[in-house]
Order: sequence, then structure tokens, then C-alpha cells
Amino acid sequence: MGRPSPCWVGGSCGTADPDRIDLELESRAVFGSWRTKGKARSRDLEAAQRVLRLLNGPQTVPTVLVTGSKGKGQVAATAAAHLSAAGLRAGLVSSPGLLSNLDRFTLDGAVVGVDHYNRWLRRLDEAVSEVGATPDGYLSPTGLMTVMGHAMLTGAGAEVIVHEAGMGGAHDEISLFDRLCVGLTSIFPEHLDVFGPDLEHVAWEKCGLLRDGDVAWSVPQSPIPAAVLNRVIARTGAEVHTVEPGEVAAQNLALGRALAGSAAREWAILPPTDGPEVRRPGRGQTYLTERGARIMIDASIDPVGCAATIARARHDWGRVDRVAWSAPRTKNLVGIADWLDREGLPHEYVTLAGSHLDYDLPPELSRRLRPRPREGLLGTVTDRTVFLGTISFGTSLLREMGVTIDRIYGPDRIEAEDTNDTRS
Repeated sequence: MGRPSPCWVGGSCGTADPDRIDLELESRAVFGSWRTKGKARSRDLEAAQRVLRLLNGPQTVPTVLVTGSKGKGQVAATAAAHLSAAGLRAGLVSSPGLLSNLDRFTLDGAVVGVDHYNRWLRRLDEAVSEVGATPDGYLSPTGLMTVMGHAMLTGAGAEVIVHEAGMGGAHDEISLFDRLCVGLTSIFPEHLDVFGPDLEHVAWEKCGLLRDGDVAWSVPQSPIPAAVLNRVIARTGAEVHTVEPGEVAAQNLALGRALAGSAAREWAILPPTDGPEVRRPGRGQTYLTERGARIMIDASIDPVGCAATIARARHDWGRVDRVAWSAPRTKNLVGIADWLDREGLPHEYVTLAGSHLDYDLPPELSRRLRPRPREGLLGTVTDRTVFLGTISFGTSLLREMGVTIDRIYGPDRIEAEDTNDTRS
């Protein structure tokens, strides 16, 4: 345990500088297949498996898999942090990143160096070109990030890798990996355009990640996902444990710790009860603007998530004076607006120019929400304002404020190495 990393950050691997990502290469390698998918609507998992084999070779590293609708990132990062604290070299593949695609990938909390990342993008580009996809499927951008991250962390000496699902479960690329255990966060009616038309269908996609004999942990689920989970347990014989009910963030922390403890049994070790503090910008943190206004940024895109974030802000500040929120038309915009109105919260709907997401609202909804552009938003911010919405929205705010990140938890166990190893 704890062997040195061949290369991850520093020296020839570079620092975690998102401004130096080769964006043209990233676009071609990660999004090329998706852009040319035509009418294909399903991910080609077999092609993704072939890409993984080209990148990873015969090496295997055990994984912890996390799926669900809300809190996956917190759970996955908590599990990785506790596994690192136990002395294991723990990798983490998040989906999506916090500030850029670099921080999708961490090793013992350290964000990957940009030069190392660019080298792996070149490998991915070559592998995707060699494999291609079937006419009826496509290589998902998030899935390619998943398999590249797994290979990259394997090559860097990770002993266990925690994977956060990109979108889904049974048909997500994390389903390709051998797992030590599986975690299920709260399951909500999300991505109904992909997994719907209703919550039951979403629950089948998430819970369908479980295989025969799996060990899994879950937060308490609402009745429909709970019923689906019980049917999956009966079919697979999976051993599923439930953490104690409580506040959302507390449940997710408990779930992350439980997953780390379950996985660490493979090495006959026990992670410490109090792992290192996890720092994930834009996930419910409070920031001060240059004028001293308190703002909170969180990635909440449904009424349940919004309620949890507002409750946290009210706990910290006493009250919330304003909400600015942004989500594409595929989300439950009416449900979010109705909830904010019922709470009596002044709010404004924000669109992102140049985004790949669809903000073209139907006329009636546009008249109700009166969309405003993202530009100039921070210049009008007042005290006790909560920003809710997509990762893209939160990231744009954080980067405008100059927030950076080179690690998500400590202590620092990754030495900065200067190596010209062609395998790195």
C-alpha cells in the first residue's frame, strides 16, 4: 500500500491548470463520436469496453461504484477520502468536474496535472479512432472520460478507484468495472427524456447497476425506488444495507464512509471514522463577493435538491433573500419555479449563452420566468443570495470569482515528480 505514483502531478505532468487543456484535442477525442452519432440513441458499451482494453491493457483495479440522483459526488469523494486515510492509494473519477475536466480525476485527493491529462487525451483519441462505434450506438463523452480516468489512475498506481456514475447505472460505463461494492444515493425523477417516462423507470436504471452477489449500501429511498430496489434484490441476491435516515448531507456522508469500510475489507483494514475534510467548490459552499455579499452555489436542478440547499442556507444565514437559478428546458422548470414561489423566495431564471444545453423555452414559460442572461449576474448580486443550477452554471460563477482547486482532500501524499516516462 502507498507505493509511489509513476506520474500524476508536477514536473513533466504539469500543474492542475485548466487554461492549458488542449481543448481542440479534448473536443475531438471525447465528443467526436457523440457529434456524429446521427439517430443512435444508446451508448455502445461494448465499444467503450474495447477502448478501455486499449488504454488499460490487462490490468485490473477494484472499484467502488456510486449511482443515484443527488449527492453522488459527495458520496464518491467521501469514500475515496476515507480509503486514502486508511493508507490505500485511492483514485476518484467524478462526473462531471467541479471547475474543469481536470478535477474529474484525483489520486489521493490531488487533481491530475494538465500535461499528464493532455497525454492521455492523445491516447484516447487514438483508441477511439481505432475502435469506432456501431451504427446503432455511440461512444458517450462522459463514458469516455470514465474509461480514460480508470486507465489513467491504474497507470498512476491506484489500488482502488471510486467511480461516480455519469448518468444512469445499468447502462453507464461504470457498469463495465469489477466492483467491491455499490452505493445508491437518493433516486429522483431526473433525466426523464432518457430514462423515463417516470420515476419507476429511472429507479430501474439506477438499481439495475446491481449484479448477482453484489454488496451495496443505500440511503433510505422513497416508496417507488424502494420497491424497485427490493425487486432487484430478489432477482440478484444482492446484499443491500441502508444507512440511518437523517438530513441529506449527513446521509450521504454516512453512505461514503460505509462504502469505504466495505471496500477496505479487501485489504483487511478499517478506515478511520473521521476521514479528511473534502473540499468540492460549488457544492453548497458559501463565498464572499468582492463587495462582501454572502452567496451560496450548489448543483441543484430539481425541487427536492433546491429545498435541501435552501434549508442549508437558511440554517447558516437565518434567511435567504434571493435565488438565481439556471437549468435547461429538459429539467422540471415548472416544478422548481412553483416550489420557489410557494416558499415566497424572489428568484430569477438565468440562461447560459453558448451552452450545449437547451434554454429555448416555450413562450408561456418564457413569459412566466422572464429569462435573463448570465453576463453581469455577479455584478448585481446582493447579500444572502443562493445560486442553483447545472454544473456549467456553477462553474461559470466560480471561475469568474477566481476559485481554483488542485486537490479535494488531504493530506498531500502525491510527490511532484519530473519524469519523461513515455507511459505517463
